[in-house]
Amino acid sequence: MRPTKLSVALGREALAARTESANGWLQGTPPGRTVRRVIDGLIDIELADRSMSLAAKIFTSVLPLIIAASIFSDWDLATHAIEEQLGIDSTDLSAWTSEYDATDPTFAAFGVLGLLLVAISGTSFTRTLARIYAKIWNVPPISARDAWRWLVVLLLVAASAALIGVIRQVSGPHFVGRSLAILGELAVWAVVWTVCPYLLTRGALSGRVLWATGMLTASGLTVVRAAGRIVLPKLTATAETKFGPLGVVFTSISWLFALSMVIVGAATITKALALDESYLGRYLRGPSAGA
Repeated sequence: MRPTKLSVALGREALAARTESANGWLQGTPPGRTVRRVIDGLIDIELADRSMSLAAKIFTSVLPLIIAASIFSDWDLATHAIEEQLGIDSTDLSAWTSEYDATDPTFAAFGVLGLLLVAISGTSFTRTLARIYAKIWNVPPISARDAWRWLVVLLLVAASAALIGVIRQVSGPHFVGRSLAILGELAVWAVVWTVCPYLLTRGALSGRVLWATGMLTASGLTVVRAAGRIVLPKLTATAETKFGPLGVVFTSISWLFALSMVIVGAATITKALALDESYLGRYLRGPSAGA
């Protein structure tokens, strides 16, 4: 494994942290400095602001793409994705779409055009995510020449949301099926959130860092979703009773905000671990040309 510019930079930064003289646990010990880097990284990336921006982009970019794509699957794709990701009963949506005939050629042609337009406009989500990764890892942002990366990541995230819904739908008996569904969900997200930073940083990160980011993000999303299956249905029902559809929207964005905090926070924590002065940090950084 050959050193990269980023691994060399990380190695130098870790060396500077190791040689600085300071007192106190947060400054004077390797674990303390790692904790400090996590805290500083979360503050520097403006976790709440970035997560809210990313959540809004998911709501306005990824979900419309799933809905537009579902025109070719009689809304099953959107139904599973919305129910599994947000805990919203989408029966009313399916009933609403029964007024339209998806097999009509004009309707299908409009669906293809609409899907294309939604996909192009939906890259605002991936552009936001790319800027977040660029700031965390100090790499140049993606230019228009690499615009295909935005579209690929958007389609990948949208497809993963639908795939997780399908996995949970077809899982077998109650206990075994639930375990398999969780493992399948973890595997899908681990792959997605390993590939996404690879594409959006143009391969600047090492494979070890990418897999660490993917596994940490997938673990966090799985835990948050497990908690969501307990609390979200009640919150959604209460909000809908009090505020109608507006309450459902607010609840959905709030939950997407929690998921976005995991995505941003996992990348930030991975960088802090890559700067660790122990074996873990050296392993994640990889060769650093003697730095």
